[in-house]
Amino acid sequence: MRKILTSGLLAVATTAALLALPTATASAQSAACSTAIDFINAARAQYPDGIDSDGQQALAAKLNGIAANGSDKAAISAFVTALTDDNITDLAPAVDTFNASCA
Repeated sequence: MRKILTSGLLAVATTAALLALPTATASAQSAACSTAIDFINAARAQYPDGIDSDGQQALAAKLNGIAANGSDKAAISAFVTALTDDNITDLAPAVDTFNASCA
């Protein structure tokens, strides 16, 4: 029961975080950020009621596959970690880092 509740809370937090991310029309600073934004927006479109665990894992895999460097890589990696780590319930710091680097 606890795991289900945790997953539910994570899904809600993830949805809230994904809603706060830049839209596809945002002007990304790099190709890596542009790709990440495209993947995130596609996940938002696919899961309008909140991304589930399978969706989180699929998004994380896509984001991990992006060839990024420097602060872009750090921002994308921080978001992936926050997205997939059951112990992280607040995605705001990762979203802020992502937005600071990529928006």
